Amino acid sequence: MSRTKRRGGNASPIKRYLQFSGSTGQFSYYDKESKERVELDELEIVVLDVRSSITGFNSDTSAQITSNLVAATGSEVLKVASWKDGKSTDIAEGLYKEIKDKVKAAGGKFTANVICLCDVTGEGKEVCNLQFQGSSLNGWINFLDSLDRDGEYDNVITIKRGALSKLLKGKFVPVTDKEEKDLDAKLKKNPRAPRPIWFYVLEFDTVEITDEQSDEAGEYDDELQAYFDGNKPATKNDESDEDEDEDDAPTAPDDDEADEKDDLPF
Repeated sequence: MSRTKRRGGNASPIKRYLQFSGSTGQFSYYDKESKERVELDELEIVVLDVRSSITGFNSDTSAQITSNLVAATGSEVLKVASWKDGKSTDIAEGLYKEIKDKVKAAGGKFTANVICLCDVTGEGKEVCNLQFQGSSLNGWINFLDSLDRDGEYDNVITIKRGALSKLLKGKFVPVTDKEEKDLDAKLKKNPRAPRPIWFYVLEFDTVEITDEQSDEAGEYDDELQAYFDGNKPATKNDESDEDEDEDDAPTAPDDDEADEKDDLPF
């Protein structure tokens, strides 16, 4: 699904890959010039498109995991590979439901790629890929459920760090002050004591998009869709030997957060 194609040039217009760390509650991106990761407290985005992929990290081989981006996991083929020292090794190829067990065993995770306009440098808007997996993916899904259909395209969305939380019976529950104090006391006595899986959730705020902002986003999305049309993935009924898109760069290792749901809407 896309801004200009609400159903779901070869140079990629995506300039930056953004991530959210559940352990710190910070957004970040890798700056190629300074060769360091830049942290951000919050993001203001205008969504152009949402695509699915596999990202992750294999701790046994120290290899990053990535795949092509697809609009429909039920019909479009994912090509998943691991990357190390500039070389790739194929992991799996097929529909997500067919390969998800093999992908998970290798360290890959289902990832939502929210391709959006965002100003992360203070120098103007760029096309960015905001990637969600684990607990942040579930937070994004819950946010979409709170909107009207296609509501992610009808609003300017501000995203920032929410409450420190834990997963209890399938729901995010804020960690209490007492729980934090008790853990601090426990770790002072024994720094190696087991730590609970706590993570910061996402907090969303929306403002209705203006006509001017919508027109601007439409122009960027035209360029984005031209890129995707030139790099279409194979479908179950029309598989091809097209190589993985090199612009779909591998991402850094993920935090140890809650696992993603098996049945996802993307």
